Amino acid sequence: MNDTIVIGAGLPPLPEELMLARDRGEVLFVVGAGASYPAPSSLPDFGGLVADIYAEIDASMSGALAAVRTPGGSRWDNVPDLLTHEQRTELKFFSQNEYDVTLGMLERRIDGDPSKLSTMRRAAQIVLNRTTAPNTLHTALVRLGQRFGQTLLVTTNFDRLLGLAAKEAGYSDTSYALGQIPNPSRSTEFAGILHIHGMLPLKREKGSALILTDQDFGDAYLRRHAVTSFLYDAARIFHLVLVGYSANDSPVRYLLNAIAADERHFVDLKPRYAFIGCDPSDGRTPIEWQSRGITPITYDRANNHKALEDVLTRWSEIIPNKKNGNRLKVHLANIAALDPDSVDGKDAQSFLHYYVRRSNPSEQTDLAGILSQKGSSPKWLAFLNQIIRNTAKGR
Repeated sequence: MNDTIVIGAGLPPLPEELMLARDRGEVLFVVGAGASYPAPSSLPDFGGLVADIYAEIDASMSGALAAVRTPGGSRWDNVPDLLTHEQRTELKFFSQNEYDVTLGMLERRIDGDPSKLSTMRRAAQIVLNRTTAPNTLHTALVRLGQRFGQTLLVTTNFDRLLGLAAKEAGYSDTSYALGQIPNPSRSTEFAGILHIHGMLPLKREKGSALILTDQDFGDAYLRRHAVTSFLYDAARIFHLVLVGYSANDSPVRYLLNAIAADERHFVDLKPRYAFIGCDPSDGRTPIEWQSRGITPITYDRANNHKALEDVLTRWSEIIPNKKNGNRLKVHLANIAALDPDSVDGKDAQSFLHYYVRRSNPSEQTDLAGILSQKGSSPKWLAFLNQIIRNTAKGR
């Protein structure tokens, strides 16, 4: 089915089958750096992380990095700063968004031996430990990541903000990284906040190595196949949903290449989705994701991607969850107050269709009571009876 559901005025529609799959415990959210960008977390994306690492250990590059990163700024080979050949080569790869290659070159130039806890890696930890405050997006993802009473999320982020958000909200916050990560399974025991690129230490808790450089990615994805194998298995069990990524990010290239390669060999892969922020007039970016086997869920990236926060927060408030009881009742009461023939009423009809498909007879009886409250249009009850009949026929 290609039906979409509008869960709030001005919010991007969501695929109905995706929402139902999440309710069945068949969705795995894969969370990128964009989730940790909004305040109060305010952590950088991969390019920003690289620039901040240079500011810590090679400040002479800061001006050049800022120049090539600024829209309409200087080209890497036209930066006036006095740089060495090594620095200018690093600048070239930085300008091409090959941040993993840039960090690999920086590490080898500064430390020589990347097998130790290098100066570059210590700088990365300093930058990433500047915040311990999760944001609203983290909280929404933790709610959406509830599966059979446990938290299940995958992240390529090193920060521990998803775990902190889970703990603050009263959900399980057990986290694993790299070799500790359990194999994907349909079992109700498959759970945890899974840091497939490594995680930072948090207070007295143990951290792990971080996948930062091209050598790290090559080892994890190509040589040991650890992350690749995890994604292969997960893509056959779950609908993967990417949140907080740009198609140009180095981690995304590795992720999508792994997923796309698996598509050629297996026909049982679940649909994959990605929340994509772009300008409303941008038709190219969604096609770029579609060409990689990903269904884009586009939203307006204006106001620092506020629409992403809004749609995920609203979605997290209407999922079947004991903690959502009052929020859901308010949402349904707001629908009952609408004119079914208005634009907002038509959108609300799509949500009711989804709600009936996921609900039991007792919940449908409660819904009928809400839709028949004083002042509500009698058309709502007629519509409800119709979709209940149609849903019963479909079953």
